Amino acid sequence: MLTLLAVVACACDKVDYIEIAPSDVEFQSRGESKNLSARCMSRAGNRAERAVPTWRVKDPEIAEINSKAQLKPKKSGVTEVIAKYDDVEAAIPVRVKFVEKIEVQSPTITLVEGGDAQPIRLKFLGLDGKDLGKRGATYSVKDKTIATIVGGDSVLPLDPGTTTVDIQVDGITASVGVTVEADKTAKKK
Repeated sequence: MLTLLAVVACACDKVDYIEIAPSDVEFQSRGESKNLSARCMSRAGNRAERAVPTWRVKDPEIAEINSKAQLKPKKSGVTEVIAKYDDVEAAIPVRVKFVEKIEVQSPTITLVEGGDAQPIRLKFLGLDGKDLGKRGATYSVKDKTIATIVGGDSVLPLDPGTTTVDIQVDGITASVGVTVEADKTAKKK
């Protein structure tokens, strides 16, 4: 009887393939991490409950994974994360698309006191030089009496003078010079 139970238990842990969730991963900022899961499965579709796979990343310079299946990006690039149990492996793609450069369309902006806000035009470029689209950049005005940021990425002129707006995303920085000229059409009191 015990021999039969041992054979049944071994048959239940037969692993023919591994399902990894999610099925692919993309990171867009350095602070991210993803928790992965793997299910070791038999050809009949039964889960081998006691089978616990090991994890590794094909290119450990791009990402790293710990024994609890927490995946973290390290640098821009493409790799795979691999789950392995005995001689069965499964892999999913991992894309790391960090901002590598901020391209400022106009390094200086001239505005008129009391005028409309003007957006700062930027491109966030990846490792391949392609535009990554909008990213969660932070904007900081050095002299807040001259201008301020409104709408997330637009400079609103306040008082005449010059200042700088610093832009930062993922440790990459850029600056835009801002000059606010006096409104010559306004009546003096």
